[in-house]
Amino acid sequence: MSPQGTSEPSLNNIALLAIVMGFFITGLVYGAPFLIPIVIAALITILLSAAGDRIHRLGLPEPFATLTAVVLFIVLIIAVFNILSAQTNDVARAWPGYVARFNALADQVLGWAGPQLAERIRQSIREIDILNRVPGLLGTAGGIAATLALVALYIGFLLAERGRLGPKIDRLAQGPGEARQIKDAIEDITESVRRYLWIKTILSVVTAGISYVVLKALGVDFAETWALLIFLLNYIPSIGSVLGVVFPALLALVQFETLWEFFVIAVLLAGTQFIIGNVIEPRLMGRSLNLSPFVVMASLAFWGMIWGVIGAFLSVPMTTAFVIVCSHVPSLRWIAILLLADTRAVAGAEVERQAA
Repeated sequence: MSPQGTSEPSLNNIALLAIVMGFFITGLVYGAPFLIPIVIAALITILLSAAGDRIHRLGLPEPFATLTAVVLFIVLIIAVFNILSAQTNDVARAWPGYVARFNALADQVLGWAGPQLAERIRQSIREIDILNRVPGLLGTAGGIAATLALVALYIGFLLAERGRLGPKIDRLAQGPGEARQIKDAIEDITESVRRYLWIKTILSVVTAGISYVVLKALGVDFAETWALLIFLLNYIPSIGSVLGVVFPALLALVQFETLWEFFVIAVLLAGTQFIIGNVIEPRLMGRSLNLSPFVVMASLAFWGMIWGVIGAFLSVPMTTAFVIVCSHVPSLRWIAILLLADTRAVAGAEVERQAA
């Protein structure tokens, strides 16, 4: 057989894979309104299942343990909503003072730029009319509420379907071996994503709690809201930690008359993010998140481009699931090897279950 003949099948496979990926990405873009609620519901269901299993280990029967996890989740959502609602009026009252302080700081900074450049910058700032954008933002509130209701509905059905997936796979598969392979892939995905979400949630709570103590002790306005925002931003790899420091520090810059509060908050919050994100989190994650740092950042850019801010939150779980699927398909195993940080997680005909 000629060298050209031996390379032809691999080239055909790569071409076929490129075509399939093109259709796949197109489906992700145009199917976002349908797919995003399902993905969010699936991830929350995995997290609730993990919480339910831990409650079950305490001695509560499994159905009641899952129900307890759901009730706690609902209570948490209500508490978050109450915090945001209670501070909305406070933000409105404090906003004029922030604007005046910001203008004063801007005048000081622009004074160093020279009169002509300063006037151009002021003109650009005046052209940004935030008030005209508010109705559009409020207009999306109805869509967000509808999406949340749809997610809640999906979660209910997914929790009800937990015990029915195995028998369905047995009937759909062409044999016990294929059924076992499919179940192994689903189990690997579920366990890896569950471990990632559970550890990430616990560390996000700790990070938000420490940040709240720092902000409250220094008298920063809306410490509760900032703590909630820091908790959510921690799910975005790398960039979320930076934003969790920048936003509260900027508020301190316009809230206080002196700069020392700004520097103290920036240093303490950055130190908290660094210790938890770069020292504690890698030790707890271990090999459950077996993605190279470049792949994490590339997945953040990809899913952010496809699904926006929500895609940034979902980037790591989605990429982890994709890698595990590739590692279970022999013809796609090379993709998993390229994306994994430790290639020993892919060996032979089956994937070693080191990510679980």
